[in-house]
Amino acid sequence: MEGEQKNGIVKLAVIGSAIIAIILVVGTILTGRHAGEDTEKAVRTVSLLYLEELAGRREQVVASTLEKYISDIDIAIGLLDREDLSSAEKLQSYQARMKQLYDLEKFAFVDSDGLIYTSRGTRTDIDQYDFDYKNITEPKISVKNLMSNNKKVVIAMPVDRLPFQGKNLVVCFMEIDMNTMLKSISLQSNTNSTTFCNLYTDDGISLTNAMLGGMASENNLFQAMEHADFESDYSIVEMRKDFSTRRTGFISFTYKDVKGTMCYVPVHGTNWVLTYLVRESVISNQISAISDGIIFRNLIQTILTALVLAGSFAMMIFQVRRASKINLEKSISETENRVRQNELEEQLALQEELLAQEQQRAQQDSMITALASDYRSVYYVNLDDNNGICYRSDTKTEGICAEREHFPFREKFTEYAYTFVTDEYRDGFLKFIKPESIREGLEKNIIISYRYLIKRDGKESYEMLRMAGVRHAEDRTDHLVHAVGLGFTDIDSEMRDSMEKSQALSDALKAAEEASKAKTVFLSNMSHEIRTPMNAIIGLDNLALHEPDLSDKARDYLVKIGSSAQHLLSLINDILDMSRIESGRMVLRSEEFDFSKLIEQINTIFSGQCQEKGLTYNCHISGAINEFYIGDSV
Repeated sequence: MEGEQKNGIVKLAVIGSAIIAIILVVGTILTGRHAGEDTEKAVRTVSLLYLEELAGRREQVVASTLEKYISDIDIAIGLLDREDLSSAEKLQSYQARMKQLYDLEKFAFVDSDGLIYTSRGTRTDIDQYDFDYKNITEPKISVKNLMSNNKKVVIAMPVDRLPFQGKNLVVCFMEIDMNTMLKSISLQSNTNSTTFCNLYTDDGISLTNAMLGGMASENNLFQAMEHADFESDYSIVEMRKDFSTRRTGFISFTYKDVKGTMCYVPVHGTNWVLTYLVRESVISNQISAISDGIIFRNLIQTILTALVLAGSFAMMIFQVRRASKINLEKSISETENRVRQNELEEQLALQEELLAQEQQRAQQDSMITALASDYRSVYYVNLDDNNGICYRSDTKTEGICAEREHFPFREKFTEYAYTFVTDEYRDGFLKFIKPESIREGLEKNIIISYRYLIKRDGKESYEMLRMAGVRHAEDRTDHLVHAVGLGFTDIDSEMRDSMEKSQALSDALKAAEEASKAKTVFLSNMSHEIRTPMNAIIGLDNLALHEPDLSDKARDYLVKIGSSAQHLLSLINDILDMSRIESGRMVLRSEEFDFSKLIEQINTIFSGQCQEKGLTYNCHISGAINEFYIGDSV
């Protein structure tokens, strides 16, 4: 019986060691898998947080570059003078100067018959260009050779009908090599990167000869996406609709076993769409490689632990065999061994939990550092319990909390508002951070943001607070956002550049208004000055026609003079009426004038007109009058 009991104890010890080893190995593997899933969720959340910001900034660069080209062509047209239009050679010389000045492929004009004038001569291939030279009324941006690798950006602008060699020039356009323009805006593909920026037309044709960061061989984005697997809530139908209606959006998919998220933004003033792609699987694989290394080391540690346990059980059996003769000592020994075993298992479980937590923190640090480089600080906030945690912080400038610290969200951000945010933006900032405002904004938008002015150390600067919802499967039951990721970013240089441009436009408008006012005053004054002698000419002409000894030839001349004078007077009257409307009430002069000459001019002007209409005109002066008076004789 004693031998059987000993054999049973040995078997029990071996089975127990095996079970503990299996539990440790399986637990390590499951922990690694859960860590990988959490990593993918974290990568997706941070991707959505910063993708739209990057895409929006890059779209502004593209749009401002195209606006600069439009401004260049407007300036170039302004430099054109009559001398440049006097001959074909001088026009070509002028076009060559413009090409060299603005680094263009072509700077050309189109006449009303569709003939193209370049610096090397004329061309008749107007049908290769995607603009209507007969009906263009504003700047038109298009792409030439769209289906080839030799794409050209064409910017056309209508011009006033410029006479040239018996024809009228109606359109001016410039042609820029697509690669040259992409180089100027730093839109270049990098096959070793995890993020890719690209330009497409609204029907999916690539403008940069690189599709999905070089993964696809098709020339059309939609054709390439036909081979992709879309995640739930995303589809190529919605993507096509967003492109055609020029809406900003996101899409997540898997293409050739590579997971990615793409943000697309329409480019202002064109039919182009700018996309920003993040290869999430590449980032996840890099983090997973680190996780696999940690799991491998944990497996080795687990095996060593199992061996230690086996040795411990062997020692326990040896002690049991030695104490088999004394039942009391045997019972005490078994009890002590069980206690030691429980303590060891608890220590191993605690050690495993601590290792898993440290692994998760390391992965989150690497992920946030890689994907949130544009943000000065990044936080995670639970809106339900007002609890926040800092993942990345600049404590020298913000002072909200240190990294990995928990803090009360509303209290700390309210304190930040009253410490740094200026008065005119403080109420908006406080309203923006209210949980109900955050939930309301994230119901309609994936990301919400607020721009404001801060004052720190006596210096003012602009910054922006951006938030993105952290959604879980259980959130779909009540459709509410329970947690958000948020970050601070510095936008001072961008805001001040925008304000400077607005001030420049205001100054230009003021100068144009002053020039228009000066022109109106000049026309008003000149029309008054010209009409008075014209009336005298008409009156004297009428008097001369009534001379009895007038020859037929002289009469014919006088009739023609009178007809021309009447026509000119009607034009002057039209100008006077227009100038009065624009200039307002006329200013009366106060100066000395000869009264007798004034009466003589009036009689000359009106007597002739009255005789034409069969009226009797007489001028009677009663009483004494002075030779000179002060007033406005006109």
